[in-house]
Amino acid sequence: MTKYQIYTVDAFASQPFTGNQAGIVTMPSWQPIAEETMQKLAAEMNISETAYLTPVDHLGEQEFQQASRFSLRWFTPTVEVRLCGHATLAAAHVLVHELGNHNEELRFDTLGGVLVVRKSPHGHLDMTFPLDIPEPVSINENFKLLATSVFGYYSDQMQMELSPALRYLVIYDPQKSAQEIACLQPRVNEALEAGHRERVEIVIATGKGQQEDFVSRVFGPWCGIDEDPVTGSAHTVLAPFWNKRLQKSQFVAKQCSKRGGILNLQLDNDHVRISGSAVVVLRGSIEL
Repeated sequence: MTKYQIYTVDAFASQPFTGNQAGIVTMPSWQPIAEETMQKLAAEMNISETAYLTPVDHLGEQEFQQASRFSLRWFTPTVEVRLCGHATLAAAHVLVHELGNHNEELRFDTLGGVLVVRKSPHGHLDMTFPLDIPEPVSINENFKLLATSVFGYYSDQMQMELSPALRYLVIYDPQKSAQEIACLQPRVNEALEAGHRERVEIVIATGKGQQEDFVSRVFGPWCGIDEDPVTGSAHTVLAPFWNKRLQKSQFVAKQCSKRGGILNLQLDNDHVRISGSAVVVLRGSIEL
């Protein structure tokens, strides 16, 4: 049996029990965990993502403190995912604030490419993610059913766009206020087959904000998450979606789930910078 450090972190949060939970497992380069065990532990944790963090360069006992490049993998309770913003933020927070990593820039090798996190002069962590620009879909019965499962109806006024890489479906009804988006009572599980037919991974309901530029809610039963509290990866799709409508490149976004969270976004060519903070709520170890 080998002991590993494990943390539960609330990401995109400034106080405990808000934002989005992530499990972070620090996996030394000389003590790998089998992929099957990674998935089983993620199911045991039963939160939106459990991430496994490993230094790429073998630097001995101080590798978590000294390394600037890491391998990062994310698992929901049911599947491994290609991109996850909040667990990346949580992993960087653990490195900087729990393990004493002093590098100004951290690079993460992931299934979604190389992700960069930098320390902000304001105390936040700035993540740089590639954009996944959504494109309008040809409306068919599958997309109508997906819209109905979230909003309770389908309307010809709805705008629906699908991102090519992540397969995130954005649905926007200009008639819906931010408060109405927050009050939606979706039944997305009724549209599982429709989502499978269109290879949809996540459905995002979005609308114009009041204090914020835009709001959203994120539903992903196709990857084991009924509703994700705060979703960094969704904003690689939402930022270009709202850039076309608001003609802005800098946004304050709110994900209005029950836990909720605020994200600061800055478009930069084909990338988006996502800034946020995090709070560790549990520290422990596990033997595998």
